[in-house]
Amino acid sequence: MEQNVCDEFLRLRYNPLQIFKASKTPAGLYARQKWLDESGTVKWQDDFHQTLHALMSGQSDDGSWNQSAFESVRRLFGLHLTIRNKTEEIEKALDWLMRHTLNHNISTLASPIIPASPDAFRGLPFIPGQTRVSILCMTLFLATVFQKGQEPDVLANYHLLSLWVAQNASVLDAASDKVNALRALVLHPDYAESPATAAIVDYLGQIQDPTGCWPVSIPFFLTVNALAHLHFKQAHRQWIKALAILCSTQNSDGAWGNEDREWNTFLIVHALKNKGCL
Repeated sequence: MEQNVCDEFLRLRYNPLQIFKASKTPAGLYARQKWLDESGTVKWQDDFHQTLHALMSGQSDDGSWNQSAFESVRRLFGLHLTIRNKTEEIEKALDWLMRHTLNHNISTLASPIIPASPDAFRGLPFIPGQTRVSILCMTLFLATVFQKGQEPDVLANYHLLSLWVAQNASVLDAASDKVNALRALVLHPDYAESPATAAIVDYLGQIQDPTGCWPVSIPFFLTVNALAHLHFKQAHRQWIKALAILCSTQNSDGAWGNEDREWNTFLIVHALKNKGCL
């Protein structure tokens, strides 16, 4: 069924993998390894070790980077795309991050955090949020990708996040936090098809316009990527609407967007691969 949909709606004019050639970013190295089959080359291995060294540098004895939850998230996500398997250093960083973020107290989730610059989120599957919900989502995401998804603290806070989604289902000014919540929920096997996930997908469906776009507060490429991991009919309908935009807005070098072109393209190619379209 997915392939039939791709054949009918997807007409890419250019090769979207071109932008990753010679890239040393975590996303670029992932693409070169998984999609361009370069991991056996000396060039890829040299680039990999350079990037890995940069990601690991500066880690404190307590496991964090600069005692910053956000900086630790950035490093851990880069390690997820590169080294992928959990190491002693990653374990230590996750333990620090979870201790400082997973607090089991829903009353504190709405407390404001120092807003990060949008530039700081480049290369992350998250966007600047308005509350502590966003850093909670980042922590849950990383705990799950590094095989800690069934730990009691992680499960308890996924439940906490689900309660927050239910309480804010119709709150329009919580859009950024909902996008971040969706990113964490779709990854966990116990929550990918949960009522909380369905509620966010329904919310996105209500605000998606006939062309396939969402309001500017909803990042198009991140949202398309998240929807591609879901099996809800509502998610599939939104995905199909978005395919026409992907075909009409692809640049001649195969990439998407005017800024963050490599990252946008990574998100779309990852989504297309997940849907069996590439």
